[in-house]
Amino acid sequence: MGTRFGWSLEKGDLLPVLLMTPAVLLVTFVMVVPLGFGLVLSLCTFRFGAFQLIRDFVGFANYAAFLKDPTALRSLLNTLLFSAGAIAGDCILGTVAAVLIFQLPRRTAAVVRPIVTIPLLVSSIVVGLVWRYIYDPQGVLYWLLGRLGLGLKDFPGVTAPSTALLSVIIAHWWQVVPFYIIVLTAGLALVPEELYEAAYIDGAGGFAAFWRITLPLLVDVYLVILLISGVDTIKVFDIIYSLTGGGPNNSTMSLSMYAFNRGFVDTDLSYAMSVAIVAMLVAFLVFGVPFVRRNLQHAPKPR
Repeated sequence: MGTRFGWSLEKGDLLPVLLMTPAVLLVTFVMVVPLGFGLVLSLCTFRFGAFQLIRDFVGFANYAAFLKDPTALRSLLNTLLFSAGAIAGDCILGTVAAVLIFQLPRRTAAVVRPIVTIPLLVSSIVVGLVWRYIYDPQGVLYWLLGRLGLGLKDFPGVTAPSTALLSVIIAHWWQVVPFYIIVLTAGLALVPEELYEAAYIDGAGGFAAFWRITLPLLVDVYLVILLISGVDTIKVFDIIYSLTGGGPNNSTMSLSMYAFNRGFVDTDLSYAMSVAIVAMLVAFLVFGVPFVRRNLQHAPKPR
């Protein structure tokens, strides 16, 4: 059948191409083409109405304006701070919770796991709205703080620039830590029990066994979830939009939030696209490059 059309299925020269063509076309039209148009748009001054590429081409003027824009630079700093704080808390809280749940009896763990994953199933927009009511001065948080003798002056929450970003990070922890718990508990189940038994026989304690056995064996798991959550934190938008709107005083303004404001509020779509491209480059440099370098270092060498 294969030789009738001048190619052989046994050689596998055309079959892989036919199988990959639908996926390649889908990626091209859904990702590559919009990305290419976005890059072109960031090099122009786009206005609603007629668009002429040659007339409106301004080169890297939008990117130069980004470097001189204090709000844009503040949004870049906020994004990096949010990403660092969110990932640090996700890793620490997720690891501790995963270890505790993994040590529970099997039936108890089977009940606890679905419960702790509930926040992960909630939309980020809804999470922001929920925590907006929690941070309300008349809400449950300040009622609890009042029981402890604290109040709005001690922790202003989303009402003050000094604590607004931390408040958003806390809401992010509530939603995303369950993702770490799910992945890490699955990784813990793959660690051979014999390694722990040998470590305990040698006199190692629980923390020493975790530090010298568990963590090294979970490095690849951490890299994958850090890549996923890292890119997600760089492009954070939903929870900020519904919780603070970027305020107060731009203290929670992220790159994605700023691009939204410039594109759909100020209708400066070209500048908004340049901000989005900067966010993409930051995500790639901070998380993509280390991941690629590690894969290249551990890739099998050709014989």
